[in-house]
This record gives sequence, C-alpha cells and structure tokens, in this order.
Amino acid sequence: MEISVDQLYEFKACPLRYHFIEQGLPIKKTENDGLREAVKSTINYFYFMLHQGKLIGMEEMKQKFTSIWYDQNDIYDIKFDSKASKRKKELLAFEMLTLFHRQQKYNPDKTVAVNVEFRIPIAQDFYIRGHIPVIRETMRGLEIVNFKTSHTKQDEFWNRTDMALTLQAIGFHSIFKKEVDSICLQYLRTGTMIYTNRKTKDYQRLYKSLKMMKKTLDEGWYYPRESYHCDTCPAKQSCMEWR
Repeated sequence: MEISVDQLYEFKACPLRYHFIEQGLPIKKTENDGLREAVKSTINYFYFMLHQGKLIGMEEMKQKFTSIWYDQNDIYDIKFDSKASKRKKELLAFEMLTLFHRQQKYNPDKTVAVNVEFRIPIAQDFYIRGHIPVIRETMRGLEIVNFKTSHTKQDEFWNRTDMALTLQAIGFHSIFKKEVDSICLQYLRTGTMIYTNRKTKDYQRLYKSLKMMKKTLDEGWYYPRESYHCDTCPAKQSCMEWR
C-alpha cells in the first residue's frame, strides 16, 4: 500500500470522505483549498525559476497565478461560490504574492532544492510519498520552508506534531543523511515566519500513529468524523446516505 501525504490528511480529517474519494466520488475543492493550491503552485514556479538562476518579476507571478486560476481545464477542480467571490480570492492571492515577492526581491533565498519528492517506508508494504516544497540555505543551516495561506497561525502543539512536517524531515534525513537544521512556516498573508524543528526522537510518534492508521485502512474502518468542517464538505449528501 502506498498513499500520499494529501491522502493521509484526507483520511485523518474523515475516513468516510477518504473512502468516497478513493471510490471515485467526484469532489471539488472549496475556494479556500483551491486558493491555497494555486498560490503554492505559483510560489513553486518562482522557486523553480530562482533555482535556475532567474529572479522573476511580480507581473510574471501574477500571470502564472492567473493561468492556474482561470485554467479552462480546471486542473484543481475548484467549486466557486460566484464570479465575484472568485475575483475576490484572486485579489487576495495577488496581495499574498506581492508581499512574498517584496521579501524576495532584494535578498532572494539561496535555494538548495525545490519540490523534492520522497517515499518513506512506514511498515511492511506501507509507504508514504510526498514532497518538500523548498530547501534553502540560511544562517540557521539547511531549512525546509512551507507556505501557509490561512488567517490563523498553527499553535505550538500543532507545529510540534504536524505529520507533514515530520514526514518532510524524515525525507530530508534520508537524502542528506542528517537532521534538518530548521523548518520554517511562512504565513503569506502577513509575511510572518514561524520556526520549528524535528529530531530523530520526534519520528517515533509519527511511525506509531501511521502504523495504527494502516490497521484502520487494512480493516476497512471507514467511519464518518463529524466536525465543523462538515459545513463546507462537498460529500455531505453521500455521507447522509451512508449506513
């Protein structure tokens, strides 16, 4: 069995919704989810070009975002509430990208690697795959960077236990044969940066959790997990019919 980090979070959020998606139920992304993915893709393009030795301008970043946001093939399969709402989110994206570009313009990051893929064995015949958005060289050493589009900052507990960050740290360890020196969470709405780290001892919690999750998957325990997220879940109708 092999699943992605995104699938892992889908399962954690709601095992039944995860099952619906795996069975092929078409589920569109919410506007906020689509905004996050489109902004991250634009920033990934910025770093890809920077790693090639080219610092692109803000206009090129806007064009890149717009090509994703208004893509006729709808690669992110986003459900927009209205045209006005779609435009409002676009302007919000431009604000975040402008602030990001302003921070990079005169002192761009020293990239070591961009969009680094990893595949981690968790248990027998169970693997997690994912990617590290950016690895850069800083005064703190080699640093993994993740970008956040949300209003609120994650609290310290979440920063210390976030599975995606721990998996990235393990992926980094497998490539560079050392612990990552720093992990940065950059909040794009404010430009704020929060720093955390992972040590080998932090890996143990992750492995234990994932092995328990694998047992749930093996047993086919796909149960609904009701929460405030249900308000915007596009699978509500299917969930209501589940028995």
